[in-house]
Amino acid sequence: MGGSAFSALPDPPYTPRMPPSVYQRVLSDCHAALRELFVCVATPIEGPGKKDYGDIDILVALERRVVFPSSQDDSVPRTPHELIAVVQRTLHAKHAIVRGSSANLAIPWPSDMDGHETFPGEGFEDGIAAGNDRKSRAKHIQVDINICPDVDQLCWILYKHAHGDLWNLLGSTIRPFGLTVDEEALWIRIPEIEAFDRKKAKVCLSRDPVAILHFLGMKVEGFWAEPFESVEALFDYTATCRLFYVREAADCDAEADGNEGGVLGGEEGRKKLKSNDRRRMKGRPVYRRWINEFIPGLREEGKFIRKGPGTSIEEVRAMVRDEAFARFFVEADYKKRLLEWQLKKDSEQMKSLLKELVPSTMEPQLRACLLAAMRKIIMEDDSSYGFSPVGSRDADGFYDVDAVRAFVQHNMERVGQVAWAQQQQRAQEAMRMKACSKKAEEAMVGQLSCET
Repeated sequence: MGGSAFSALPDPPYTPRMPPSVYQRVLSDCHAALRELFVCVATPIEGPGKKDYGDIDILVALERRVVFPSSQDDSVPRTPHELIAVVQRTLHAKHAIVRGSSANLAIPWPSDMDGHETFPGEGFEDGIAAGNDRKSRAKHIQVDINICPDVDQLCWILYKHAHGDLWNLLGSTIRPFGLTVDEEALWIRIPEIEAFDRKKAKVCLSRDPVAILHFLGMKVEGFWAEPFESVEALFDYTATCRLFYVREAADCDAEADGNEGGVLGGEEGRKKLKSNDRRRMKGRPVYRRWINEFIPGLREEGKFIRKGPGTSIEEVRAMVRDEAFARFFVEADYKKRLLEWQLKKDSEQMKSLLKELVPSTMEPQLRACLLAAMRKIIMEDDSSYGFSPVGSRDADGFYDVDAVRAFVQHNMERVGQVAWAQQQQRAQEAMRMKACSKKAEEAMVGQLSCET
């Protein structure tokens, strides 16, 4: 199948897969055209062994007219929507699906590379224009454009999508050790939080590709040069990650929740894949070979298998965390995020405890009044009731359950009396204010009537 972004349209353009010659020609022509608009134009390094291509991915950043203005108006940046429109015109796109700062474009297939006669002197634009009146007009190429907000973001995407499936392989390798790579950065996950809130569990480690490769124990030399010569070479490079190892055959029969370290592969590995990995198995041939062939092959050869009792995944994860602290200096942020989360959970548990300690057999209004007062006294340090639960929290702000339990049990009756009395006083005051307001309103109405 070719580029598939337009397949959902009622009358989609025909975007077949491209042979390498067409891909390289159109890629070069698109880059040249877009460099008239942007300072930075780039395409991620392709995966190895590709015989044809479904689409062309292009990243751009820094609008040229803004970076090198020739007038005062040029210094005003255009919106992503305006820039996409300019890109559409520049590449002579016949169809477009726009999503914010990115777009899928369908541009005409070069007429001189589709078995048609070429006019003398035809360039990128001339060839497309001439091709519009020819039979090849129905044949298009999908070009995916991403306008990056800055050069750092462009470089990160180039890194994340370099070599095709590389990060699909690395991502599943490092995930059990608390590391995640997405479209923004390398993150470390806080285990105490991730089961409840995956987003809040992530602490950013780095967006520096070189620092990340070094942290994973992988070579930087040659990474940016060219595609790997073969899929096997890509696999071999992935296996240089210091966290990569193959689980022993004896482990394959063990029950697993998908979080244990080591790559399993083979039939048992397929059974334990997470949903994202199962989708990759269907749509990514390279990932399929990794699971079905490469990993089982390493196991048969006895390579990358840890011998002896080894270390638990929790211990390895803690080790990786400490190494991340030392290299990326995020320990303070990590511990602050964890403490905030723990205090929040501790507070929720305290609310539940207080609700449990105040008897449900009490008269409903009195119980609600007492419970509200206890929460204010214990959780908000409210001294207006005349009580102070000394020692109910430690230096970090966590509640001492035994101290709270003792305070509630010993002071429940007196706190209830004070809280109820205060509530009755507030109710009487509210009634008095309401009566005064009503009298004032009646007096004003009477005055207006007299004046009339």
